[in-house]
Amino acid sequence: MKDVAGSETLLSGKPVVVTNGEGSSDPRHKRLRRSSPEEVDRLRPVTRLALRLGNLMPQFCFNRVRTAFWRAANIPIGEGSLLMGDVILSGAGDWASLLSIGDRTYITGPLRINLGGEVRIGSGVNIGHDCLFLTVDHEVGPPYRRAGLSRHGPIVIGDGAWIASRVTVLPGVTIGAGAVVAAGALVATDVPPNTMVGGVPAKVLRALGSDDPYETPVDANGVSPDVRETNQPASIK
Repeated sequence: MKDVAGSETLLSGKPVVVTNGEGSSDPRHKRLRRSSPEEVDRLRPVTRLALRLGNLMPQFCFNRVRTAFWRAANIPIGEGSLLMGDVILSGAGDWASLLSIGDRTYITGPLRINLGGEVRIGSGVNIGHDCLFLTVDHEVGPPYRRAGLSRHGPIVIGDGAWIASRVTVLPGVTIGAGAVVAAGALVATDVPPNTMVGGVPAKVLRALGSDDPYETPVDANGVSPDVRETNQPASIK
């Protein structure tokens, strides 16, 4: 028996050609060689390392450091925005081009974002605990596989919106500027600006005033300087 690639060896008395895969006619080898570069590209080792380091920080600790790691991964994050907990990304696309976060936006975390399509989070947005943004859905398929062909839809969160805890946003949804989504809602259709929605599926609960109650930007706790001075905290959770 010889171990040299391309030589003959005897297994059960039959000659077999052994190769290293480069010259193999086995279609499995060809598929492996074709798929390997694509799989490696999807690893994004530098991006994943930066994001993993950011997510190692305890929640509400080292918020600026965590956010800096995400910026180092080329995720567009505006001035004054903070990631205060884990943000988990998935999807085969280019994360840095599919996700963007505006100015003075606060993400409590954990937040899971599926980036099969674009996710655009505006400025002055607050996002509570355990939210889920999904940009991929499936058509209803035949009985042998009901999850049919996948389809993608972008998600847009308008400026000043408040997404409370445990909200799920489905593909193709735009949440208008100044809107409020109540905790636990499932948002399957667009939310008009300056409205409050809630429920499963989310429905309009009431209209909100269009005037900004804050004349100055709020801090990471959702509190304006004037409110802090009067000891009247406002929660963003």
